[in-house]
Amino acid sequence: MFGLITNYENKLFISGQEIVGVEDVNISYSNTNTINRFIGYSIGTSTIGGATQQKMTIARNLIYVDPLLAYTGNSIISGSVNYNGNSYGFKSGYMEQYMVNCAVGSVPKVTVNMSIYDELMTGTINNASGSVSTPTIYIPNQGSISLTCDNSTTNRVVGFDYSIKATQKPIYTIGSKLPIDVVYLSPLEFSATVQVEVDDAFLSSGMAFLTARANKTVTFSIAGRTGNLLQTLTIPKASLVGESLSSTAEGGVKITLNYIGHQ
Repeated sequence: MFGLITNYENKLFISGQEIVGVEDVNISYSNTNTINRFIGYSIGTSTIGGATQQKMTIARNLIYVDPLLAYTGNSIISGSVNYNGNSYGFKSGYMEQYMVNCAVGSVPKVTVNMSIYDELMTGTINNASGSVSTPTIYIPNQGSISLTCDNSTTNRVVGFDYSIKATQKPIYTIGSKLPIDVVYLSPLEFSATVQVEVDDAFLSSGMAFLTARANKTVTFSIAGRTGNLLQTLTIPKASLVGESLSSTAEGGVKITLNYIGHQ
């Protein structure tokens, strides 16, 4: 009766596929409450102050070909958390942000943020489980990750953060508690931050971006330790928009490069 549901007793499904390697999943809703006060009364009344906000965040290890990357943009996602023979989920989710973190000495991490535009509920109708098989698992390590960017050939890259951001606009109408449509607002926005330990690199001119916004080549490849390619990440129409240099008494010189792009 008062038993705890442990990590191995619940599963996460996205559009028919069980997602493995998950370290953290959070599914939630919140409502804005407005308390109105009236002349002649000592008590108030609660009213709705805006649309219901429903979110899902997934954090997991990148240990196989990621099925979630394909949902960036305007693809509809279903999802559910299942346990005790039941499920709690949704049928109309949209990815807001897809993020990857890689660093020396750790397995690459993926974090996905979604907005949900139908009603979160319990029951079979919102059960996102299915028969999609789980891909083969390949564990990456720092030797199986490569990248191409400024200063990457003669200096040591020690980590990077990569992000894709998509923007959707829900359209509401009087008489409906759910959006009647969800409009995708292009373009996709890409960004990356790369940390480099310096051998021979120098920062660019502080105002070079004003006159040299040429497309740069920024590509990240993540493979398993046996060489099986898991993910290729790029910054389309990449621009170097900022750099920082740091030096401490206990370490060497490091440069951090900031890129943005769009598609």
